[in-house]
Amino acid sequence: MRTTRRTLALSAALAAMLSCALPARAAPPIVAGALTNTPPMLSYAADGTTLQGVIVDLAAEMSKRLGREIQFKSMPFPGLLPAMQSKQIEITFTLMNDTAERQKVVDFVDYYNFGTKLLVHKGNPDRITGLESLCGKTAATVQGSTQVALVDEASAKCTAAGKAAITNLQFAQPADARLQVQNGRAAVFLGNSPVMVHLARTAGDGKVFDVVAGVEYQPVPVGIAVAKDNRALRDALQKTLASMIADGSYRRILEKHGVESGAVSAATINAGH
Repeated sequence: MRTTRRTLALSAALAAMLSCALPARAAPPIVAGALTNTPPMLSYAADGTTLQGVIVDLAAEMSKRLGREIQFKSMPFPGLLPAMQSKQIEITFTLMNDTAERQKVVDFVDYYNFGTKLLVHKGNPDRITGLESLCGKTAATVQGSTQVALVDEASAKCTAAGKAAITNLQFAQPADARLQVQNGRAAVFLGNSPVMVHLARTAGDGKVFDVVAGVEYQPVPVGIAVAKDNRALRDALQKTLASMIADGSYRRILEKHGVESGAVSAATINAGH
């Protein structure tokens, strides 16, 4: 009996030692669907493999505070919400406007304020001054984006006034849509304001594009989308973002990339209308 007790005690001690020696199991990552060609918000560095930008830096800081790494999965914009519904991703952390229509499917933790600007060829050869000047011309948009409806609404106004409709070319990737302006197939590309400004300043050392000055449309919050049945994750993301806003780390990240003009003052849920 004494031998049996001694054996059990040694086994227990050995098990305790082994459990202490084993590293703690890391929490599983949060897989985030995203567009990965939207500088300065999220894009690949020159090496073609390293992601960089505002969203990357925000996600890195949030990961530290959550104790779970946010990992990005590149995919076309139209596939983001279906991928969440099929559980391929947990969240989207990209340039997705928080709209009432999308709130029927997901919840948003709003992290930035965007508008839509018009990107044109350098020198604005088609003399675009706003949506009303697009009648009879061609616009490029991203499939599934709110800009698609914006162009369609402007086109309806053109035809109602007896003018030619706007041709709306839609693409899965923003880079393909922007290329239409560069090669002259489209007069304008409609995209999120900080990205358009960044492209006008940097593409070809500022010699490829211009942004139409003085006009901006659809001022709406941009959010991290989370499935409606995943409130725990939604609330954790909101709490983490709120702590970053409170201690100034959120704004410092935006200032690093020169996009602080769209900063939010609070981490809201479903603030879009």
